[in-house]
Amino acid sequence: MVKKFLPLTYALILSFASTAYANSITYATGPAKTSTSNTAATKSSTASFVQTSPAWLSHVSGPANMPKGLPREEDIKAGPIIPGSFKLDMTKYPEPLKQPPINHPEVQAVIKQLDFAKIPKAPTRKRKEWSPDLTGYDVNKDPDCWWTATICKKPKVSYVPEDIYICPNKGDWGLNYDDGPYKKWWPTSEKDKEHDQPRFYNYLIANGKQKATLFFVGSNVVYYPEAAQRALSDGHTLCSHTWSHPLMTTLTNEEIVAQLYWTQRAIKETTGVTPKCWRPPYGDVDDRVRAIAWQMGMRTFLWDQDTYDWNLANGGIQLSQIDQSFEKWIRDRLAGNDTEHGHITLQHENNNLTIEISEKWLPKLQKTHRVMPIHQCINDASPYWEQSWVYPTLDNPNPPRYSLNTRPIFKASAMRSVVTNVLPYLFILITGFLFLH
Repeated sequence: MVKKFLPLTYALILSFASTAYANSITYATGPAKTSTSNTAATKSSTASFVQTSPAWLSHVSGPANMPKGLPREEDIKAGPIIPGSFKLDMTKYPEPLKQPPINHPEVQAVIKQLDFAKIPKAPTRKRKEWSPDLTGYDVNKDPDCWWTATICKKPKVSYVPEDIYICPNKGDWGLNYDDGPYKKWWPTSEKDKEHDQPRFYNYLIANGKQKATLFFVGSNVVYYPEAAQRALSDGHTLCSHTWSHPLMTTLTNEEIVAQLYWTQRAIKETTGVTPKCWRPPYGDVDDRVRAIAWQMGMRTFLWDQDTYDWNLANGGIQLSQIDQSFEKWIRDRLAGNDTEHGHITLQHENNNLTIEISEKWLPKLQKTHRVMPIHQCINDASPYWEQSWVYPTLDNPNPPRYSLNTRPIFKASAMRSVVTNVLPYLFILITGFLFLH
């Protein structure tokens, strides 16, 4: 009679042990945990509409020579980038720096999979010079959670999560840069190329192999794919920043899809990863735009402090004014006046001035703040849909890392987790086996 149930018993024991083992390594593939009470701005469970992996990108694969997971620190080294060493078939992509057409079959495939009942009916905004026209919008009721009008970051609809815009823990600095990867589009001299990447990426390596969250413009990715590859190989976190950097609320639903799709495609084909994060250019987002991005697999990331470095190139702000902002942020931190939460501060890698100001202040910030990528400060280990990529978090600073041959390298803390959580269940499995025999 006992023998009759042996197969079932074995199966139950194996299932129990396997489940226990899987639970012991959820730090590598499961949802991010949060060790702070300020969870509203970090947990995607605040949305009732569940995200799924972008199926329309399943036909796109990344280069075989790219890392398949977080690289080892010892493999991250400064050095040059060889332009032209990676070739994208540009006939497959729309014209860079312009609004992509909406009638492309790949864009139409995405549109067909969207649930338009979960896209609010907010109007397509009008442009007024370089910004959306706020005329007639009720800023008191703010029906569309329109950031440009009210700095609203918590959607009015339940199926879209709150924007990420702060680091929950005081003293944390979520380092991030928009508009990369940088390479001057129309250089007229060698001097114009002095700030092209990898200048700043090498600088980050030289300063403690500092990691950052990088919001990439799709047109820049296809223009300089080798720099996007370098950024990922250096351990940075890649996010989307649209194809041509438009005011997103001034676009139709279909135009929004095209902006987001081609950027995701470019990043995936170039690097092999599919970001779950995006940032609207100029912060111009409302619930209609958020809902489309969310259905396309991305959560909206904004900021709570602005350096205004984006205004340097046209003379709208002086370097001394930006210096004053950094000085105040550092002074407040040292004086104990900055105690509410950490910060996500808007910075850019889009010209020589923004890069130089970043190089000037990063070492000083590292002395007064805990500088880290945004995803680390919000305790999110999985910024991509590819589950092999697991980044450090506050709860688990040492996830598995990959060597150049893509085999995972387990840190001591990961091995301790296996010993602590798995061996007891292995003992149960062996004991059960001996008992039944």
